[in-house]
Amino acid sequence: MTLLAWILAAVLPIPSAAQEAAPPANPSDPAALKKSCDKGAFADCQKLAGMYQRGEGVAKDLSKAAGFYKKACEGAVAQSCFELASMHRAGEGVSKDLSKAITLFQKACDGGHGESCIRLGTLYHEGKEVEKDLKRSAVLLKQGCEAGIARGCTLLGSMLREGLGVPVDLKQGAELFKKACDGGDTEGCTQLALAYRSGQGVAKDLPRAAALFKQACEGGNLRACYNLGLAHEMGQGVPKDAAGAAALFKKACDGGEARGCHSLGLMHRSGVGVAKDLAQAVALFKQACEGGAASGCFELGAHHEVGSGVIRDIPATADLYRRACSGGDYRGCTSLGLLYTESRFLTRDPVRAAALFKEACEGGNIPGCSRLASMYEMAVGVGRDIDKALALYKRSCDGGTAIDCANFAKHLRRGQYITRDLPQAAQRYNQACNGGVAPACYEFAIMLDTGEGVPRDQSRSLVLFKQVCTSGDQRACEKVKQRQR
Repeated sequence: MTLLAWILAAVLPIPSAAQEAAPPANPSDPAALKKSCDKGAFADCQKLAGMYQRGEGVAKDLSKAAGFYKKACEGAVAQSCFELASMHRAGEGVSKDLSKAITLFQKACDGGHGESCIRLGTLYHEGKEVEKDLKRSAVLLKQGCEAGIARGCTLLGSMLREGLGVPVDLKQGAELFKKACDGGDTEGCTQLALAYRSGQGVAKDLPRAAALFKQACEGGNLRACYNLGLAHEMGQGVPKDAAGAAALFKKACDGGEARGCHSLGLMHRSGVGVAKDLAQAVALFKQACEGGAASGCFELGAHHEVGSGVIRDIPATADLYRRACSGGDYRGCTSLGLLYTESRFLTRDPVRAAALFKEACEGGNIPGCSRLASMYEMAVGVGRDIDKALALYKRSCDGGTAIDCANFAKHLRRGQYITRDLPQAAQRYNQACNGGVAPACYEFAIMLDTGEGVPRDQSRSLVLFKQVCTSGDQRACEKVKQRQR
């Protein structure tokens, strides 16, 4: 015996038999486990609870299971607190009591049980059963992540990326996705791949993104299979492979990833990577729509509108566009608005149409902005607001709508509702002309011919007059004749 050991033995009291921890009982003997549990071996209380919960070696009895979990939880066995919390949440063997469940989840979490932190953090994140509290959710998810629950790292990374309950931190978010991925969470790999694809929090790296999508897809993550399909379809980080993309979209679709059904439907409609099959495309769009993919609802609505592959059905079209719009595919908002303004099969409703165009525009759909701009200028469905019209014409033009470059140019040239700016007007007319708007080519030619806002260039103006003349504009033809005299 060492000197230190001798001194400790001399000064520390020797525990009595009653104070000594009960030896572990036979793990398959309920009577022995109960005896051991009664003596304070709380791990044996948990084992016995599990036997009653599952009906292993004893008759299944959820009430007894809850009682033993309670005893073990009071003895600081965090896993038992978690199990009892889950039973209170579901009302199995005990009264359904969310308040007790939350208290027990918190106790288990504080005791180092990471899954309890995740469950509680998810409750506060979703805000369905308790009042939403994103800050508390973030704290709990951090505890769960640090306790080794990879899924918690993924969830916390998403919150950091979106700034939900915590300041936006793309770099830290990506680091958490990597930690989750390294810990075996395929969703963490998928989110890390998305970060590499977009360059959010990490340097953009398409091959790395594709490799991570592949890893997650092989691990069963259907979202990753869908995104890997997109990579193969577009040749992003991997060789372009339409057939390979179609196979991945099918895998995703068959597993319930509705966006995979939509993408596979597009391929069947075009005949790229798969056999062209309109009926199959329509069936896939329907499956996508029913699975919650707004893009599927939009495509199916478009087919119903013209009767392509399905019977023409305008009421069904309107319903599908409405579902697309509500689901975040803002093309649906614009297309439904057009039905309310142009279709002879629906009662015209310019007010409803304007509201839909506004929703589409706010969602980033440029055609919606274009339609709304003209309604503001003409006071159709909304009060006249020329300032809003001009702002929308500019936005639509910048977004690639050539006709709105011409509309904006017209106002810049006149200077009635906006500061007159002839060089800018000429630039916008040129932009519209390059976009195929013949009247804009004519106006730009006039400005070039006279040196209005641009250096005079009669050679170029003649080329444009001839171009516009071929489209049937007699004004341009007359200008050509005048030059030839």
